[in-house]
Amino acid sequence: MRNFWFTLALAALVAIALPLSVSAFGLDVEANAGGGLGLGSTNNPSETGSPRAALQGGIEADLFLYSVGPVDLGVSTGLEYSNFTVHGTVTYPGPLVVDSDNNYVYLVVPFVITSRIKLSPSLDVSLRAGGFLGNFMGGQATNITYSVPTGGPTSSKLDSSNTPGTLLGLHFSGGVDIGLGGNLFLSPSIIFNMGLTNTTGFPPLAFSQTNYTFANGSTYADSLWSLTGMIGVKYIIF
Repeated sequence: MRNFWFTLALAALVAIALPLSVSAFGLDVEANAGGGLGLGSTNNPSETGSPRAALQGGIEADLFLYSVGPVDLGVSTGLEYSNFTVHGTVTYPGPLVVDSDNNYVYLVVPFVITSRIKLSPSLDVSLRAGGFLGNFMGGQATNITYSVPTGGPTSSKLDSSNTPGTLLGLHFSGGVDIGLGGNLFLSPSIIFNMGLTNTTGFPPLAFSQTNYTFANGSTYADSLWSLTGMIGVKYIIF
C-alpha cells in the first residue's frame, strides 16, 4: 500500500509539472549531499530523546514560473535519500527505563514553492518551503539497554510492523548559489524536514512492555525530523 501512495504522489507531481513547464522561464537541477542531526518530538511525559547523526543526499529540480523584480518564483521537487538516527529514553511502569538508538531510512519526495533572489550575476539566495512524502525503506533499533534485567533484545529490526510506511511532513530549506562559471553554481544549504505523521503505536522495541497503555487513558503523538547541512552543485538548464 505504501508503494502505491508513493507512486501516486510521483505521478501527481509529474502531471502538475508538465503543464506548468509550458510557461516556465527557468529550470535548474541540483545534486547535493550532507549531514546533520536527527531527532523527534513528543508530548509523552514518559519519553525523552536526544539527537544523533543524520545523512542526506539527492537531486532536486526547480521550475521558475514568475518573476517579481529580483525575485523568481516557482515549484520544486526531487528525490532525497534520508538516513537518520534518534536516541530515545522511555520510562515504563515498574519503573523500567529503556534506552535505544533508532535508525530510519526514507526515500523522500519534496513538493515545495521555491524562490531565487538575485543578489548579483554570480550570487543568488534560494529559499524553499512546502511539504514532503517519505517512503520507509528500513531501519534498526540498536544499543537497547534496560534499567532492570528483562531478557529483552539489545537490537530490533524496524519494518512495516513497527514503523509507519509513509511519512508526511513539512520541508524547508535555504541556501546560496555561488557562480563557478557558465551555468554551474556551488550551492551550500540547510534542509529541515519536520515529520507530521504520528508514529505513536509503532514501538521500535519488540517486547511486551511497549504495548503498555497509560493509566490515565491519554493519547500521545510522536514525530520525527532531521536538520542537515548540504553541499550541492547546481546547473541552470535555461
